[in-house]
Amino acid sequence: MQKLFSHNFSQNIWRILPDPDPHSDLWAIELRDASQKKVSFAMVDLSKPEVRWQAEPEATDWWTSLTAFSFNHLFLHNYRYPDIPEPTDLLMVSAQSGQMQWVLPNHLLVKTVNQELIEVATKAGDQFKYFLCSAETGLRFQGNEDIIEAAEQIILGEPVRYMEGNPYFDRLAAFISEHTFGQEPVAIDYLEKRPYMMFSYYLYEQEKMAAYLLIMTTKSELVLHEKLSEGRDGIGQSSMFLKGSKLVFLKNNNEFSSLTLY
Repeated sequence: MQKLFSHNFSQNIWRILPDPDPHSDLWAIELRDASQKKVSFAMVDLSKPEVRWQAEPEATDWWTSLTAFSFNHLFLHNYRYPDIPEPTDLLMVSAQSGQMQWVLPNHLLVKTVNQELIEVATKAGDQFKYFLCSAETGLRFQGNEDIIEAAEQIILGEPVRYMEGNPYFDRLAAFISEHTFGQEPVAIDYLEKRPYMMFSYYLYEQEKMAAYLLIMTTKSELVLHEKLSEGRDGIGQSSMFLKGSKLVFLKNNNEFSSLTLY
């Protein structure tokens, strides 16, 4: 196992999405600064490794959110009416440059279909109308929909969360306690890639939550044990992702980190 990459951003990491292209090592990141009401987006290329760009693309604001990443296309939703929690506009940003490519007002993304096409929807009265668009241009697709092949689905490993009361929780908690000098987790995220077992777990420290990452082999050999964050008010969402041999995890809310599993 090798530490591949780590980068501290000035804003907190809100969301991380990998490119579903199996040949791509790109990861899109949504970043937010709540005190200044600022949002930006970044692209990490783990094949280098480097931050390819970080930007605030035109037509985006505090309410803009990253909704999908597919084959070099970042899809963002704008919320024109903050009091109504429904997306109003669809935007596409290039993963290569971070620049806005097109905007579809009054449309939202339903799903990415394949490398070239997306399904979008627009409201017509009380109903939605659905149709296909080019991911590259945003223009409506004019071909035969019957011959469209779906894209290969990304194989993204996300952890399973275990809480107190789950029948497997006590066994996992005992394993962690045995290999961390008695630490007692209250929540555990578990991810497996033979011969590695990966635990992102939470415990109380001085009346606050702290998060740790523990990686062991199936032979109970310690590979990595480090604190990811402390002073938390609660338990976060998924804290690690696995695509191919790359394990990506978040530290201190603003540090993007990656390990290569051999």
